[in-house]
Amino acid sequence: MDKIFQRIINNNFSELKGTIIQASVPVPAYLINEMIPVALQGNKTIASCQVSIHPQNKVSANVKMRLLPWPLNLKLRLDHAVDVASFSSPKIRAWLENNLLLGRFGAFFNALPEGVKLYGNQVGIDISAFLQTPEQRRILELIKSIEISTEEDKLILDVRIEVEI
Repeated sequence: MDKIFQRIINNNFSELKGTIIQASVPVPAYLINEMIPVALQGNKTIASCQVSIHPQNKVSANVKMRLLPWPLNLKLRLDHAVDVASFSSPKIRAWLENNLLLGRFGAFFNALPEGVKLYGNQVGIDISAFLQTPEQRRILELIKSIEISTEEDKLILDVRIEVEI
């Protein structure tokens, strides 16, 4: 079975042309908080980050910086869709709703991990920066749209995947 699945992946799913998958993926906050330390490995500026998810695409992040003695409490508002047509790779965009001056300093000092950039009060998260294998990148290329919504302690991703004819 592994050989068959590997062949399908290696052939960019061409044997499954015409496939359309629409899925709603509820991602609990605790799972996101398990992923963050992995994404932060090797980061010289951020010691830790803990997120809370709230309704209306609101996210709070408590960030402990290595250079500051106190944690930063950031309030963010997520865009309602992932920018899948972005130049280099799909991006999740969020907007700082507090600490706007801090956002400008963070952008200036390039304090965030690889794949996360600050542009004034906007945070851009490059999804492909967190993918480790070619198979993961191939699957990402099949994603045509991702809508984002939130509930208390849950991020909901409505995903459309297509294997084009």
